[in-house]
Amino acid sequence: MQEKDFTRRDLLKIGAAAGVTTAAGVLGGATKAFSQEKKKAKYRWRIQCHWPVGVGYYKLYYEGFCNRVREASGGEIDITPYAPDTIVPTKDTLEACGSGLLDMNFCWPAYWQGKSPVLSLACGHTFVWDDFSQMYWNTYMQEVMPIYRSAYADFGVHLIGFQGVDGITLWSKKPIQTLNDFKGLKVRSTGTPAETLKKAGCTPVFFPGSELYQALQTGVCDAAHWGAIYTGYEMKFNEVTKYIVQPDLARVSNAEIVMNKKLWDKLPKDVQHLLEECAISNNYGCYAYCDYMSKVNMNQFVKEQGGQISRLTPETVKQLQKYSDEVLEEYAAKDPKYCGPVVKKYKEMFALLGR
Repeated sequence: MQEKDFTRRDLLKIGAAAGVTTAAGVLGGATKAFSQEKKKAKYRWRIQCHWPVGVGYYKLYYEGFCNRVREASGGEIDITPYAPDTIVPTKDTLEACGSGLLDMNFCWPAYWQGKSPVLSLACGHTFVWDDFSQMYWNTYMQEVMPIYRSAYADFGVHLIGFQGVDGITLWSKKPIQTLNDFKGLKVRSTGTPAETLKKAGCTPVFFPGSELYQALQTGVCDAAHWGAIYTGYEMKFNEVTKYIVQPDLARVSNAEIVMNKKLWDKLPKDVQHLLEECAISNNYGCYAYCDYMSKVNMNQFVKEQGGQISRLTPETVKQLQKYSDEVLEEYAAKDPKYCGPVVKKYKEMFALLGR
């Protein structure tokens, strides 16, 4: 296979490559729009995602990432996006990507907490990053990314980049304002945020995305978080809850884009760079769009649907931050190889911010 040498002009296309597919059908798990124009492709890969097909951000930033790479490479790279559980169950996608059954995976790092605790920190812990900029410079400029990538390499995969949304928002059937309101609350939660909520007195429970609406509707859980306000709104949480709890438990939470490491290591540097730049560009667009739509959806929830904003008291937020710090210390102690140095970098960031 002859490999194309991408020019600087090719790479500059990344910034302009924002095409988003409009096809909605799924054929054999792969979106129809991506079954075309494969004659030109020299690299053909399969990727699977955990996001439900029906949510808007699935098309915009999952299919959109595949489209962005195709456009930026002039059609040389063709990534076919598959819906959740199409090739393998979502819970098995990390290993599937490491074994080569999947070429790439687009998933939620907190799902791998039991396999590698630091990957849950990569997803985003409570009260760590105040905004996208902090997440970015902590990850890249304070050189936390190499630590994350080393942890992923243990599973035979390479972390290309993150895909951030604007926070971790708690949707609740009950008002939550004080620490006492958390006691006994059944909350659908994942990753290290579940550890913080547990310290606050909650009972963390887990359901896959496909079961979350019904779990809230029937009262199997009292509250849940699924990314930011916008991403929860797309899951129709506004129909089965009465309250959006503010402030968010985190202002950034990350999905992951990973590739089989053996496959990644064989790629020329310019192709690797193109994939990384497409991931970063897609990441920024995803976060900004989610941030914008969260404001729109919060306004709709209150003014059009009779929902309410339940605000945590300053004392409650302060105590939750204390619990959050305790979780970080515990993870640093039980995983000195990866969590230890990541938590150290977090503390350096906190010092710069004057926390």
